Amino acid sequence: MKQVRTSVFVALAVSALALFPSHGVWAQDVAPQAAGVVRIKTVTQLGRDMLQRASGFGGRSAKAKSWGVFDVDFDTAPEWIDELTITYTVMLHNEKAAQGEKPISFFQVTSVYTDIARGRDHKAGAVLVPAALERFGRPIGFAAQMFVEGSLVGEFGVGDGILSAQEKWWQNPVITASPNVQKREGYLLERSKSPFSLVDVDSYEASR
Repeated sequence: MKQVRTSVFVALAVSALALFPSHGVWAQDVAPQAAGVVRIKTVTQLGRDMLQRASGFGGRSAKAKSWGVFDVDFDTAPEWIDELTITYTVMLHNEKAAQGEKPISFFQVTSVYTDIARGRDHKAGAVLVPAALERFGRPIGFAAQMFVEGSLVGEFGVGDGILSAQEKWWQNPVITASPNVQKREGYLLERSKSPFSLVDVDSYEASR
């Protein structure tokens, strides 16, 4: 019976995606021993601002395509953080999915950053390649989770459509492991491994 209820929920959730134009924002409280290490201030909001065209040497190409650029801004309290791990999660919804094709795509990449000095306005990010946006639809969710020595020190996420009603959707297997969700590898890149690595380079942490 529980499996039936879960399947019904997922089916209703997917069918309702286009009916809710609102969006939600969530940050989770972390364990007391991790509190105060990192403070995530914001992540890229869903919408036109996340779509950017890569700068090219010698001018922008007439064939320039839009990339999905997802940033996280954060402050750190310790004098130094030896190693900070960030997991980025993005979900897309394809409203024109063919019959038999899963309408939701799930992308995730984990990057390790070293020697993070105490300070404000640190930035890090991930980039979704143009082919993913062209083939698998529009972004409906972005989240970032931060870990130090294996402990969660902060996370922040945004969601559109039905995700706006699902707190911490990136942790919910009913959503991320739904039969209507396809996990896809290789499309979401850490920023320093993308064409954006040379854009405002000193403002971003570089992964190891």
